[in-house]
Amino acid sequence: MTFSCSKHEKVYKKLDGSWTLTSYRFKNQQGLSYYPEASGTLFFDNCGDTICAYSMNIQYNHSQISGSRVEAGKFGFTVEGSKLLLTPIVASVDQTTITHGVMLLTKTDLEFQYTDDLGRSHHYVFEK
Repeated sequence: MTFSCSKHEKVYKKLDGSWTLTSYRFKNQQGLSYYPEASGTLFFDNCGDTICAYSMNIQYNHSQISGSRVEAGKFGFTVEGSKLLLTPIVASVDQTTITHGVMLLTKTDLEFQYTDDLGRSHHYVFEK
């Protein structure tokens, strides 16, 4: 599937704004899933012709896993639109881009996941 300019604009327009985390699932290397208490927000700035910016502030807590994901940077999509690319920026330096598989994107719902370098899966569900 080819991603036309108008299709790209629609995707970015859907993302624009503030999203609230409603669910987080963590799956370890052994395949065990945990559903920590989680809260936080994700914000996308509708970019137009400039660099697209995002910020994320998420906290999660469970007896088996706890932590946070706090970052800001730039974002984009793969040409076919199935992958959300988040590139954190630390001290004005681009970090490694994190590729997230998008499962759902509507005007009010966003769901994506990624697998980290240790083979653990992180699945996020947001509402606008």
